[in-house]
Amino acid sequence: MFALKAPAWRGATKFLIGLALASLASETTGASALAASLPGPGSAAPALTLPSLDGPPLSLAALHGRPVVVHFFATWCEPCREELSGLSHLAARLDPTTGPMILAVDVGEVPVRVRRFLDRQFKDAGLGFPVLIDEDRAASRAFGVTVLPATLLLDPAHIIRRTAEGPIDWDHPDARAALDHLSTSTATPDAAPLPPLTDREPPHDQPS
Repeated sequence: MFALKAPAWRGATKFLIGLALASLASETTGASALAASLPGPGSAAPALTLPSLDGPPLSLAALHGRPVVVHFFATWCEPCREELSGLSHLAARLDPTTGPMILAVDVGEVPVRVRRFLDRQFKDAGLGFPVLIDEDRAASRAFGVTVLPATLLLDPAHIIRRTAEGPIDWDHPDARAALDHLSTSTATPDAAPLPPLTDREPPHDQPS
């Protein structure tokens, strides 16, 4: 898997250093190390409390008893942008009180940059779910996120049931079935892969 390095927003020098580090990491660790970074199915989700873009801070603990989709993204990541559109369409179909709650976590960006992107891309209807700001990347590190986009499906007890690195096709019947299963059961976690968006760029490394 070739992981494309995204431009850093704090200057060209940091971008070039990041490219060199990404190249070294790909040679020494390989894609398998990246793919194994997220907690496995059956693990309890790490704690998560972050400021939200347009409201008060949100805590994963406050949603205990409800399934949650935790989605890590960044505005510079092209596959993330496309998947955000799919998640927005999904949110419009979910039951707002009993269906899974979507938490989108922006990784490593300042709020004004995220708000500018969302206002431009989703100005008409909005996303339909909260966006949390992980500016210092502490949350993404706690969840073992090394490539973007990355997604974890949590059951009502916030046990991880499935994970994915790369964009997901949320219109696919298998994705909908996985979400329905989250809402109705806390049975043995399912390690089956979620359906990917096809013919897309590979997931992106986070900037160093």
